[in-house]
Amino acid sequence: MVRFFLFTDNPKDQRATRFREECQKRDIELKLINIYRAVLTDKSIFDEYGEEIVIEKQDIVWALSNLTTGHFIARKLKMQGIKIWPDAGAVDFADKFFTNMFFTTIGIPTPRTVLINSYHLDKTVEKVGWWPCVIKKNVSTVGKFVEIVNSEQEAVEFIKDAFDKAKKNVLPLNRLRFLLQEFIKEAAGTDYRVLCINGKVIGAIKREAQEGFKSNVSLGGTAIQVEVDEKLEAYSKKIMKEGKLFYAGIDFMKVGDEYLAIEVNTSAQFKGFEGATGIDVAKIIVDELLERIKK
Repeated sequence: MVRFFLFTDNPKDQRATRFREECQKRDIELKLINIYRAVLTDKSIFDEYGEEIVIEKQDIVWALSNLTTGHFIARKLKMQGIKIWPDAGAVDFADKFFTNMFFTTIGIPTPRTVLINSYHLDKTVEKVGWWPCVIKKNVSTVGKFVEIVNSEQEAVEFIKDAFDKAKKNVLPLNRLRFLLQEFIKEAAGTDYRVLCINGKVIGAIKREAQEGFKSNVSLGGTAIQVEVDEKLEAYSKKIMKEGKLFYAGIDFMKVGDEYLAIEVNTSAQFKGFEGATGIDVAKIIVDELLERIKK
């Protein structure tokens, strides 16, 4: 009998709710595991109550959060021959600088991007066209730690603030690095999210910010369904193929007739997508996962 093991830090997450609904339709047992309280040893994984988590090859495993712990769980299960998503390779795409290097390597247009190595940014900012530019924490989600900065002073203040907030965590395991990215005024506040699974494009939405330049639906942005044209489909499929990705939300900005790839989210939220398109994403994912474990 197939079981669905879902590692998450938030059992009320919309994805968890939708996966639970789809599992109930198929009489699949859903097991929610608090990823922050899971204990990993060299031999086993234990839940927050000290019970050993025994996962079989026919089970579905998905990790919704926590880059570092999820990476170790993915590598451990891979050694046991058990499939998990995101897998160990896909976790690399949480690293925004790695993602931009990947886009460039496979010939997908992307904004000019440079890794910050010090607080002396005069030479660094030259590589992205000068101020203003976008500054990002290398690992972050839902639009957090992404801002437009107009000077070296603003950039340094952004970095120091991020470090201060990281100190509040009990164990800040994330890789705390930062990057500068070309600011493209023409595309500010609007992007395109293409949702893909198993080499196929599910659909796309256009997201627009209500204010500022962040278009994330979770931050109040609006979303409408849009047609996936040939170029957008070709770019998305190439990213999925070359990145060996099973599931992803790929973000693009549009400048004239060209699309620039921005990010790859290998555990993308889909509440706004389902609302805008009427596409039952959770059903598609569970169906594909069931097919995946058969192979």
